[in-house]
Amino acid sequence: MCFNVAVIGLGMGQGHLRNYCAIHDVQVLAIADVDEGRLKTCTDQYGVPRPCTDYHEVLAMPDIQAVSVCLPNDMHAAVTIEALRAGKHVLVEKPMARSTHEAQTMVDEAAAQGRTLAVSMNYRWDFNPDSHYLKQLITQGRLGEVYYIRSVSLRRRTFLRGQKTWFAQKQRSGGGALIDMGPHMVDLAMWFAGDFTPVQISGVTRTALMVDTDVDDLASALIRLKGGTTVALESTWESFTQPGLSVTILGTRGGAVFNLLAPQGKRLTLFEADGDTLLESTPVDIRLTPAPDASVQAHFICSLRDRCMPENTGERGLAVMRILDAIYQSSASGKDVTIGD
Repeated sequence: MCFNVAVIGLGMGQGHLRNYCAIHDVQVLAIADVDEGRLKTCTDQYGVPRPCTDYHEVLAMPDIQAVSVCLPNDMHAAVTIEALRAGKHVLVEKPMARSTHEAQTMVDEAAAQGRTLAVSMNYRWDFNPDSHYLKQLITQGRLGEVYYIRSVSLRRRTFLRGQKTWFAQKQRSGGGALIDMGPHMVDLAMWFAGDFTPVQISGVTRTALMVDTDVDDLASALIRLKGGTTVALESTWESFTQPGLSVTILGTRGGAVFNLLAPQGKRLTLFEADGDTLLESTPVDIRLTPAPDASVQAHFICSLRDRCMPENTGERGLAVMRILDAIYQSSASGKDVTIGD
C-alpha cells in the first residue's frame, strides 16, 4: 500500500521531505511554503508533483493521508488542528506547541478525529544505532536502576549579533534555549528512563548574553519523574563554555555517556565494574535485531501501516511541554512546581 504524504513548511521540512522520499511505497504528493524560491528548489530536487504556496490547498487534497507540519512554532497548533479536521494524520515538528494549553488542544483534537498525532523527536532515530542500543541495554537491566540522567545542549552562539528571526521573538517561538533544544533533551532523558510522567520541577531561565531579544539564552532545571529518576537539564543558546550535546546516565549497576557530537563508533561510552575492577568500553560494531526504523518519518509511516501507536505520540510531546512550562513557571516564581496538583 502506497502512502501519500505532504510537507507543510520547507525550513525544517526539507529534512522531512528527504526522509519521506527514502521510504519504500511512500509518495510525497504535495509540499507547501510561502517562499516561492525555496518551493521551486524543493519541487525540482525531489520531483514533487503538487507544489503550493497556500497550505490550505494541501489539506483539501483527499488523496493525502498524512502531513508533516514544519512551520514556525506559533503556527503548529492551528495548522495541526486544521490538518486533523481534514482527516490527515500529523507529524508535527518540535516543540509541538508554545505551551501546554496549545499542546493539549492538539492531543484532544487528534483523539476526537481518530487520527494519529506524533511529534518529531528525531534524535532517537538520527543517532542510531547508538541511541537504540543504549535504550536496549537499559531495558535489559544492564545498567541496573537508572536514578540520574544529565541531558545537556550547550552552544557558544546560535545567532549572529543583531540577527532577527522568529526564533528570537517570544510571541512566535514561545521561548529560546529551553523551548528550542529542551524538547530533544527532555524527550531523550524520559525515553531512556522509560518514564514520561514528570512530578516536580525546579528551574531557572535567563537572558544573560543575547541582545535585542526577549527569549532565554540559558535554561537549567532539575526534573523528578514519577518512577524515581532525576533529570538534570542544561541548555544554552549563547554561553562562554565548550559546546556540548550529550546525555549522561547513572544506574545502580553501570552508567553511560552518549555524546551526540561524536562520530558513530565513538558516541557511546559504557562504565561498569567487575568486582573491584572498574571497566570502560566503547561499543563500535553495534547490530540491532530488529533494526530500528531509519528515521522518525519512517517510524511514523510504519505505525500508520501497522495501525499502532508510534513511540513519539502527541501525549509524550505533551509531557515534554508540561516540563518546559513548569521550568518557566519555576524560574518566574523562584519556587518548585509540582505537576498534577
